[in-house]
Amino acid sequence: MLFNKNSIILLLSLNYSLVGAQTIKCPEIPDLGMTMKFDQVDDTVTISNNGPWDFSSIVSGINYEMKVLPLDSSIHASNYPGATHVLKSANGEFFLSYDSSGLKSFGKVSTTTTSSYANALTLIPFPFNSTLSHLDSIASTLVWNGLTANVTDKVEVQGVESGNIIMPDGNSYQNAIMLSTIRTTVTGPSPIGTYLSVEEHSKVFWLPGYALPVIEVMHVFSNDNLVFKRSLFLHEQQTVNTNEMSLLDVNVFPNPVTNMLKIIQPMKNSHLYLFNLLGEAILDKSLIIGENHIDMSALPSGIYTYKITREDVGLIIEEKIIKI
Repeated sequence: MLFNKNSIILLLSLNYSLVGAQTIKCPEIPDLGMTMKFDQVDDTVTISNNGPWDFSSIVSGINYEMKVLPLDSSIHASNYPGATHVLKSANGEFFLSYDSSGLKSFGKVSTTTTSSYANALTLIPFPFNSTLSHLDSIASTLVWNGLTANVTDKVEVQGVESGNIIMPDGNSYQNAIMLSTIRTTVTGPSPIGTYLSVEEHSKVFWLPGYALPVIEVMHVFSNDNLVFKRSLFLHEQQTVNTNEMSLLDVNVFPNPVTNMLKIIQPMKNSHLYLFNLLGEAILDKSLIIGENHIDMSALPSGIYTYKITREDVGLIIEEKIIKI
């Protein structure tokens, strides 16, 4: 054990007001970005305003992926100098910034629409909890199918509740915060004087450490007509980097972790190393064959890196893990 337990307890006490009060801070996104995979339902599910929430009976069979990547991964980066990241999905590229004051939108590029905001729209302030009440709006222009038009973009967010959730994939999480959001985009007037109003009504759940909500249940209205509905639930797929010498059955879960991390592995002479974001080793532990329990309850919330090695092979796995 390479960390001082008294120091960890002190750090935990300093962070307790945030973690214990179920407060979401600005996520620390890894240098290479964050990929979030979802189970998608082409409909909306009923969500109570009171937790806990159990979605384990939902079956989707459809996958949806969103990647929050460094800004320079987009060929359009130069048009969004205020952004820090780009969200890439099947719907296009969305240019965002993450800092201690909030998550902000600078516009998007899709197959039909390009927008670039001189003044960013604050989608959600950081930090926030279930008592949040937030309103922001901007006025700008966009290009739609080659035509330039005025646009206003407004977001309204209300905190609803906090509590525990169980996902369709069976993973459960603590300290989720549920929000109700309405985003209204009004474009126009058109050459014949008409306006297009699009409203996205969503219930979303946030967890500490994630770049995006882990649950989104959305209705989209165009000039008051329902045109789209969808539900997304985070699907935690275990990503294992193995070398060619050893395709081993190693399971590390849950991720995110609150208290106890479990490592199930079949190797002799294997070892676990845990590093903080500064690259400092805070845990050095030999692993047994079978199930290992790693107590992480005293660690501050944040993103860590774990490495599992074997003496005769070297590095087997190196992955990020989120402590909440």
